[in-house]
Amino acid sequence: MKQPNHSGTCKCLSSFVAVSLLCALFSLAARAQDSTKAPTVLAINYFLPATHVPYLEVSTKTKVGRKFEPVKGVRVMVYCNEQSASHLLGTVTTGETGIARLGIPPSFRDTWDSSGQFKFIAAGDSATGNGDLNSDITIKKAILVVDTVTQDGVRTVTGTLKEREGDTWKPVPNIDIRLSVKRMDANLSVGDKDTYTSDSTGLSTAQFKRDSIPGDSRGNIILVAEVDDNDTYGNLFAEKTVNWGRAFTPPSNFFAQRTLWSTRFKTPIWLLAIAYTVVIGVWGTIFYILFQLVRIKRMRTS
Repeated sequence: MKQPNHSGTCKCLSSFVAVSLLCALFSLAARAQDSTKAPTVLAINYFLPATHVPYLEVSTKTKVGRKFEPVKGVRVMVYCNEQSASHLLGTVTTGETGIARLGIPPSFRDTWDSSGQFKFIAAGDSATGNGDLNSDITIKKAILVVDTVTQDGVRTVTGTLKEREGDTWKPVPNIDIRLSVKRMDANLSVGDKDTYTSDSTGLSTAQFKRDSIPGDSRGNIILVAEVDDNDTYGNLFAEKTVNWGRAFTPPSNFFAQRTLWSTRFKTPIWLLAIAYTVVIGVWGTIFYILFQLVRIKRMRTS
């Protein structure tokens, strides 16, 4: 009678255990690497919105595993041109999204008007243990203007970018400018391209191809010109309201119809039918089961 080969079985079992242990070790190493928290990164950006009131935005984030996550509660001190008490613009603390904003204070108006280029410095507050965080950005003062031209029935949107040079404003060529219509979720380009490059006069043009776009009750829409995250000029925005949209008038009986967004007394018939069918089916099943239980009990007693 042939004896079973226990040595082969033991070898297979040992190999399986070894492979399982290696897989477990690799998995633990990968999890440890993903959970390793990198140092906090500080960044500063410049914004000139359509209101022409400039502000600075600081952000703090750290890399956890393979993605960046915001860091809240970091106290940051912002300076103009040099890191000294006399050049301190203000102190901010990052919020839940790791972002904090700081407007240019009125006390720096003379300094702001006297120069065309600034260096903004963001430094972590050493008193809170963030003294190793530093970031800076050098910005040239610039203005962005959005305008319209109508010729031979063709509507054109223009964006003009100029920078401060001494006491004059000089056109800036070869800059990508977004020309779009302001919407609730995201701005919609006025033409076929996302951006339009400025020419030697600092002018970028785009034909308006959104004739049927809905506006307010008077047909007004807001045209927007944007320069996004430019290394020299930062983030610039300009807006203009024009009567190029389609007037939107909500129906007077908007909530009187049987729709999902109406009141409970105007629920759609098909939705009522589904709800009542479900309720009748559930209660009908319960009563049927109770009826059968009563019958079984009577059969036992009889």
